[in-house]
Amino acid sequence: MEALRNTWYVAAWPDEIEQGALLGRTILDEPILMYRKRDGSVVAIGGRCPHRFAPLHLGRHMGDTVRCGYHGLEFGADGQCVLNPHGNGVTPKNATVPTYPLVERHAMVWIWMGSEPADESLIPDEFAFAADPNRVHIRGMLHVEASYQLLVDNLMDLSHGLYLHAGTLATDQMQENFVPKARLDGDVVRCDREQPGIEPPPLWVPALPPGTERVDYYSNLSWHAPSNVIHPVGCRMLGKPEGVDGGVGSRSAHMFTPETETTTHYFYSNSRDYGLDSQETDDRIRATLERVFGTQDRPMIEAQHKMIGNVDLDSLHPVVLPSDRATVLVRRRLAQLIKRENASTGREQVGEDALSAR
Repeated sequence: MEALRNTWYVAAWPDEIEQGALLGRTILDEPILMYRKRDGSVVAIGGRCPHRFAPLHLGRHMGDTVRCGYHGLEFGADGQCVLNPHGNGVTPKNATVPTYPLVERHAMVWIWMGSEPADESLIPDEFAFAADPNRVHIRGMLHVEASYQLLVDNLMDLSHGLYLHAGTLATDQMQENFVPKARLDGDVVRCDREQPGIEPPPLWVPALPPGTERVDYYSNLSWHAPSNVIHPVGCRMLGKPEGVDGGVGSRSAHMFTPETETTTHYFYSNSRDYGLDSQETDDRIRATLERVFGTQDRPMIEAQHKMIGNVDLDSLHPVVLPSDRATVLVRRRLAQLIKRENASTGREQVGEDALSAR
């Protein structure tokens, strides 16, 4: 599939990989098995037994090894078969599975899918807020029947919220003087939006001081290759800095990990520094996120994916609006990174030249 490989993708939340359990997941069309060794460290190996190609996550966790549930071959964290219970016990030379670097960082589990040596310094430090013990974090995951690039497009397009999320995340007034500013900052695409002196969106009203009628609203985005986005958003009190005199905001992390060419694992984490002990606030935000992502974004993007079909988006010659600048910058930069990687690894280049020229 067309995706950057020598990079880090979020593979799981840490609590998904329980001690003694096996977690199977497909990433970039490859079956992956994740588990914890006795010392608690996380491991990722190929999820398909090389004997009869049974899924290893249906097997048994054996401490530092995994036993295939079909015929009992055991594999270690290095991908080698360590036990063949059949015949004279000789292990066939090809009884191996791939291995993948897997690390826990910023309260997420990251996997490296490429052939180049994994570089942990490439995991952006900007995501550290997602593990800040002084903040409250609400995490979730969705499986989406659409390309990861459409999900990135959706989030980097701030204008969609004015219509798809009207009445929850946006008001009619927000459609006025809507001028997001997008730019490429190194390999990061940033998009900033400021709308001073407007009515606060319904989501924020319960968290603001009673009687607040106007706020300085902000909503900013930063995309980090290949498919991870940070979204600070909130309400400042008029003329005041962020978080002063009752102003509130949140910072969210959105990680879109390709499962296949047409499906995506969507990990999200909403982080806030107000109402730290408020169960009511937790419940309200969790319900809003599930409604917005699960019943508004996902159905629309999945329907969009079906409309586009299995063709390159640019081949359909889409209308480009001023508000699309951030999504165009992201697609262009990602295409350049993939093209560069393909050239360095000798992989065939498919269908990127037109996009790169936009």
